[in-house]
Amino acid sequence: MPSESLEDYSDMKLTNTDFWDNGYAVQKFSAEDANYPIVKKLHSFFNQDKFKNKTVFEIGCFPGRFLFHFGKIGFKLNGIDQTQYLPKMMAWFEKENFLIGDFVREDIFNLDLNHKKYDVVFSSGFIEHFRNFDEVIKIHVKLVKDDGYIFISTPNFAGSAQSFLHSILDKENLKAHYLPSMDYQKWKKILLENNFEILEGGYIGGFDFWSANKNILARIITKIIRIIFGWRFLPNSQIYSPEIFIIAKKKNK
Repeated sequence: MPSESLEDYSDMKLTNTDFWDNGYAVQKFSAEDANYPIVKKLHSFFNQDKFKNKTVFEIGCFPGRFLFHFGKIGFKLNGIDQTQYLPKMMAWFEKENFLIGDFVREDIFNLDLNHKKYDVVFSSGFIEHFRNFDEVIKIHVKLVKDDGYIFISTPNFAGSAQSFLHSILDKENLKAHYLPSMDYQKWKKILLENNFEILEGGYIGGFDFWSANKNILARIITKIIRIIFGWRFLPNSQIYSPEIFIIAKKKNK
């Protein structure tokens, strides 16, 4: 296990369990849209016969909208999250007849990193909620088998156009995200230093914008922006693309 205790990391987190459970209490389970850029990347890379019956471990796995797609491919599903609603997600997966492994209700910093290794370690929208995001990426590293894969994605709120829009229309949500973590070159450096080969990565999604603001006016403006400027066919850019991703493979020692 990491030598630091949970308390040592308490000031590194920008959210807590209550923050997530308040929204999860009425969670309706459904898969992420198949046309969502990260889902399309997931299927284009991992939807191969060699990945059937392999294991995937998602960090921050609830409510399972990405794990659903791994399940459809044929992965055995595993994950960790702190929410009390994990059993509801597992029941959903069981109804889908997915292969189910272990789901742990725990803080990621308390996980025994020597217990199991996985073929793919995945997270989406997770590392950006920590000031010590580099340590969170290293936890991904420790959970991967030799010749296994890491797949990380986050929003790109740090892009200048995205940052401006979120500061105006999504300010409270922006506070729950650590902008320096949203940097592809930093991720790449960490993984290269930890014996990984970078296979794919960068900014993705053309241009798109979303907001968690429930204010009616903010929602209307967000919708107008998406209608006028939400063109995913635009070239990907660090300035305005909505997401960042990286896929890397661990080298044999």
